[in-house]
Amino acid sequence: MTTVAAALVLGTGVASASERPFSASLAGNATLSATADPCVFQNNETATGTGTHVGRFTWASEEFANFCVNPNGVAVIGSFMMTAANGDLLFGVYTTLGEFDAAGNLIIHGTYELDGGTGQFADATGSGDIDAIGFLTPGLPVFGSFAGTIDF
Repeated sequence: MTTVAAALVLGTGVASASERPFSASLAGNATLSATADPCVFQNNETATGTGTHVGRFTWASEEFANFCVNPNGVAVIGSFMMTAANGDLLFGVYTTLGEFDAAGNLIIHGTYELDGGTGQFADATGSGDIDAIGFLTPGLPVFGSFAGTIDF
C-alpha cells in the first residue's frame, strides 16, 4: 500500500502541460493576390509582435479572404506561424469575419486554435478570440490581437 501511495504522490516523472492565459498583439502588412475565384483573394501577412509565453515574435500567415460571402465585408480562413525570439515555432489556424467601417477599413473578429509547433511548443494547443483591423491604404497595414488560452 505504501508503494502505491508513493507512486501516486511522485507520479511518473513526466511533466504535464497546463492551460494558461494567452494574449498577443502584432503589427504588420498584408500582401493580397488574386486567385482563380474572383471572390477570393490570397493574403500573406508578415508582422512582429509580443505575446505571453512567446515574448517578442515574428508572424507569417497565409489566408484566403472571400469577399462574396458577406456583402458588407469578408470571411477569412487562415493559418499562421509565430517564431519566438529563441527560434521556437507556434502554429495555429483561424476563422474570422470582417465588416467594413465608415472609413472603408476591415474590422475583423473570429477565433483561433493553436496546433503545435517546435521546441517548447511542440505539443501546444489552445484557443480563443482574434481581433484585427486591416487598412486598405498603401502598404495594407494590419494590427491584430489574441486573447484566450495556450496549453504546452
